[in-house]
Amino acid sequence: MAQLPDVPVITMSALKGKKVDQLMDRMMTVYKHWNTRVSTGKLNRWVAGVESRHPAPMAQGRPNRLRYIAQIKTRPPTFAMWVSKPKDIPGSYKRYVINTLREDFDIGQSPIRLMLRTSKNPYAD
Repeated sequence: MAQLPDVPVITMSALKGKKVDQLMDRMMTVYKHWNTRVSTGKLNRWVAGVESRHPAPMAQGRPNRLRYIAQIKTRPPTFAMWVSKPKDIPGSYKRYVINTLREDFDIGQSPIRLMLRTSKNPYAD
């Protein structure tokens, strides 16, 4: 399962009763990661650091700014990130953001959804 590289695997035997007790511990750990909530302030400080370390690719010769990010849902953790030009963000950069979220906020054992959005232009018709 490429989407969940850190998923815990338990080899156990129901017939002999080996390692059955470890199953509940692992389930509770995964459940905790599934219900993770990260504050918007922490996420916005985090996204500024991510952008300074590895900026988003240019869009039509202009910088594609990562404006801000917010967690909009848990179960699974779902994040919305406002970007200048969301259609110009490649899949590799989106995976980079998701993997960095996993590492920095310790939510590696659950799937993460990242939605790219743009703000409405008040000057457009």
